[in-house]
Amino acid sequence: MTRPTHVARGEIGVVGRSYNHIELGKEAVSAPMVGMRNIFCGMMRLLVVVLFIVAGVVRPAASAPVPDPGPRLSDVEFFALLDLSRPDLAEVKKSVAGSDWTAARHALAEHMRTRPLPHWQIDPRGVGHDAKSNEPDAEKALKHLVNSQGIEWQFGETIDWAFNPTTQPDSKWPRNNEWTWQFNRHEQWLALAKAYYATGDEKYAQEFVAELNSWVHDCPVPLAAVQNGPFSRWRTIEAGIRAGTVWPEIFPRVLSAKSFDDAAVVLMLKSFVDHAEYLMKFHTTGNWLTMEANGLYHVGALFPEFKDAQLWRDTAAERLDHELDVQVYPDGAQIELAPGYHGIALRNFSGPVELVSMTGFQPPKDYLPKLEKMFSYLLFSMQPDRRMPPLNDSGASSIVVGMRPGARYFPQREDFLWVATNGKEGKPPMETSHVFPYAGQFIMRSGWDADARWLCMDGGPFGYGHQHEDKLSVILTAYGQPLLVEGGAYIYDASEWRQYVLSSRAHNVVMVDGLEQARRHEPKETFVVKNPLPQVWESNDVFDHAASRYDEGWGAESLHPIRQTRHVFFLKPDVFIIADELESMDGKPHDCEALFHLNAPDATVDGLRVTTQNAGPNLTVMAYGADGVKIVKGQKEPVVQGWLPDSSAGYGGIKAIPTAIYRKSVGGKVTVVYVLYPSAKAAACPVTEVKLAGETLTVRFNQGAEKTVKFRPFPGL
Repeated sequence: MTRPTHVARGEIGVVGRSYNHIELGKEAVSAPMVGMRNIFCGMMRLLVVVLFIVAGVVRPAASAPVPDPGPRLSDVEFFALLDLSRPDLAEVKKSVAGSDWTAARHALAEHMRTRPLPHWQIDPRGVGHDAKSNEPDAEKALKHLVNSQGIEWQFGETIDWAFNPTTQPDSKWPRNNEWTWQFNRHEQWLALAKAYYATGDEKYAQEFVAELNSWVHDCPVPLAAVQNGPFSRWRTIEAGIRAGTVWPEIFPRVLSAKSFDDAAVVLMLKSFVDHAEYLMKFHTTGNWLTMEANGLYHVGALFPEFKDAQLWRDTAAERLDHELDVQVYPDGAQIELAPGYHGIALRNFSGPVELVSMTGFQPPKDYLPKLEKMFSYLLFSMQPDRRMPPLNDSGASSIVVGMRPGARYFPQREDFLWVATNGKEGKPPMETSHVFPYAGQFIMRSGWDADARWLCMDGGPFGYGHQHEDKLSVILTAYGQPLLVEGGAYIYDASEWRQYVLSSRAHNVVMVDGLEQARRHEPKETFVVKNPLPQVWESNDVFDHAASRYDEGWGAESLHPIRQTRHVFFLKPDVFIIADELESMDGKPHDCEALFHLNAPDATVDGLRVTTQNAGPNLTVMAYGADGVKIVKGQKEPVVQGWLPDSSAGYGGIKAIPTAIYRKSVGGKVTVVYVLYPSAKAAACPVTEVKLAGETLTVRFNQGAEKTVKFRPFPGL
């Protein structure tokens, strides 16, 4: 069979990752001519490739030659994997015994279409319930217009599943390996399946089957080694996502389609088996492992007809159960300390529980109780608008949908129900402020209303993955508006903006002599802790107090010029105080800069007072003991500073924001105090004086009011 070239609509020539995609026709020739034909074809291929490259048409990429086409499993091998002793596979067994593979495929496909279990969440027979449904992504998929990572690409009649537009010589985008990887999660197939299920229009199912055949043919499962590198279609995370999330949503929606005929059903089942065996053989760690194991479990639970189905389920359940002990701290936080990836891990840990009603298979006996603390983490860390804190590589995503399984699993938790129903049912927690001692995340809040004042200090370990150089950073939300922000999530590309959001420069921390925090250079065994790091946490009706310390390295050489201890106080209901104790460790003077990234179009400076200029809620920052302050906004040289990722601006979007930089020369041991006062409009900060003496904090307000609190010192002081 001649393999087609890969031509992109809107592009000139061939879009392919290697010249092996260009093949000449293979005519039948006599045996004596084979050698000569091979030599001739090889020379012609080389000539064609050279001409194409010179013309700028072919875009070669650094990747392996195209392997033998899939599927790997022959019919004989595939049907031997089924448990033909099952009574419901009697017709399949009869056909297999007679080596009638057409009949065997038909019998198995009919079994899949009519079997009583699993109870799919959608009825495969409910096709055409919404003939006027509009699925824009499905229409794009029909045209081979795909979107991955926010970058659209137009393929021609044939899709190159290993292609990556960001790696091409003329790419206008920084290299982003995620494009190929996430393209192969097959969200476009799910769009086609949803469009078919809603409308009953066969064109959607037909396109899905065509792409399924193309993908299985061009992307055979690796056998000898895991493929987690660039251009891979079989990165283990994608294999887990396909098998555990995307494909199980597709399969029941297209089961009744004419285009999803016996051959297509069996082809997809063969690939499900490939996924299971690949994930049995290869797996990683961290949140990836939760996706890999969830995918493996889904294949074993949704397709119990296979001899190894129980082995797949048991292996996956054992891995997940073990990882609940390894990956989740006693305080409920997942060890990567990025709330978004906490949510991803929780969804995948929940996979076996979600399948109970569909399949009847139960997770391990002690499995479900372990999930409760992960849901509690989402609840007690959330911002007032029910979004998670954007720490490390995490965006501020809503937790409402993610809490709904928790409300079902734990009906006694009225606080879970309260979040899951957006306050329509259940009750908010009695506790407001909360500490996660192992994660080192300190949450201070005035209440559970949408206008609550909320602050998070990140004072914990570096984390297992997706880390930023941001220890002791604080973020603040009030009156429904993020006011003090940090770098958060950005595309995983090779741009300067990705490097910026990872750096201390994008966070509300202290820098020393222009050096950033450098925990990435510390021993990896320090990234995850067995016990909480030294810290202070106090919370009562009057005030909250949290303290943590940064005594790790600064800069590329991991220098130790300064030790910083940061105290954060919340004088309820609306005044936050930060006290930075800075100590020179070598007795020499060092220039320290405290950064405050402000979510506003502009900010004004009056002495050591900085005030944002928003139309709505605003933030005032006042310093006591600093040498001076400046505002940096939208700076690119000498270093990037004063920016915030902005997804509303499209792929790679960023926006300039004012960043207050307070400076202090430190030669011995000094304390610099900052007042953070959020207001609903543009109200003036009522604080007139702050004194910190020993273990006593005194704050004076206008009209003579005063608050004094006694607090615990940092351990060892």
